[in-house]
Amino acid sequence: MSSPYAQEKAADPKATKPAATKSKPAAKRSGEAAAKTSSAAKQETSAEADSAGLKAVEEIFACVAQGLPEGWQRAWVVVTELSGGMKERRFEGRFQLSLEASGDKRWDYVPCNSRQVAESVYRLNDFLEPEKRRWKTATLLFLREGRFELKYDYSR
Repeated sequence: MSSPYAQEKAADPKATKPAATKSKPAAKRSGEAAAKTSSAAKQETSAEADSAGLKAVEEIFACVAQGLPEGWQRAWVVVTELSGGMKERRFEGRFQLSLEASGDKRWDYVPCNSRQVAESVYRLNDFLEPEKRRWKTATLLFLREGRFELKYDYSR
């Protein structure tokens, strides 16, 4: 199933590596090879995480889209932390839409399963650095033309 929010996949780092030209002296080659291998591994891991993150956002949109009326222009998913400690956090999801491109006039609506969507937004934490996971509000904005924005607020 194709989603209007599918993003172009990052190029496979293996496929874009230039072919080796001259061999280098053994002492330099081993250090350079380790650096290149480490760099390539980081790029691959980053590309895999980006791809998994985009897939998670596409799944969220698939649920959110079920409640959108004809002619919608913007849709927001706002997930707010109600309470929580280090091990368990409770969240509430609120959903709004706008029929205007500017998004000035908003209406509340309920998508397919608001709890599922809120939990899915929380699971996007897996793609954040550990020190950035303690946000208080996450806002996911979907635009009709196929883009999305995700912003985190860390203040109460």
